[in-house]
Amino acid sequence: MTDRSTWYAYQCIAASGLAVMDHRIANQLRTDLWAGIQDCAITFRRQQRLEGTKRLVVTFPTWGRVEVYARSLNNLEQRLEWIVGERPTEIAEWQPDRPEVTPEQAARREANRKEIERLAELRKIATQEPPSHDCHRRREILDARQKLGMS
Repeated sequence: MTDRSTWYAYQCIAASGLAVMDHRIANQLRTDLWAGIQDCAITFRRQQRLEGTKRLVVTFPTWGRVEVYARSLNNLEQRLEWIVGERPTEIAEWQPDRPEVTPEQAARREANRKEIERLAELRKIATQEPPSHDCHRRREILDARQKLGMS
């Protein structure tokens, strides 16, 4: 079953060749699809895959940055002004948000951090003077020295 925001997007593309993907604008354009602005905000999906469209980021003075799907870029500013009611100040191609650190890098960093902490703890133990008699502490210190390659 198609959700309402997808239904909205396909109908906008069919009618005007572009879909403005912001819940505030969508609620104004298609009040029949949502019970109110809160219902629209909760159920609205901005990031969708609409085949045959270009994904853009458009900045409006009132609405801010808004995603737009457009079949054609011809007269896009004028068409957006007709639909939204104000001329856009900037139109740019959509770029995916790339996380600064990938999940793999984050996992690697966490593993490295844990290894550094483990080695620091071993160094702390290995630098202690072992007791002369055989006990748990002496074996722990000698074991730490062996793991670190100390004589």
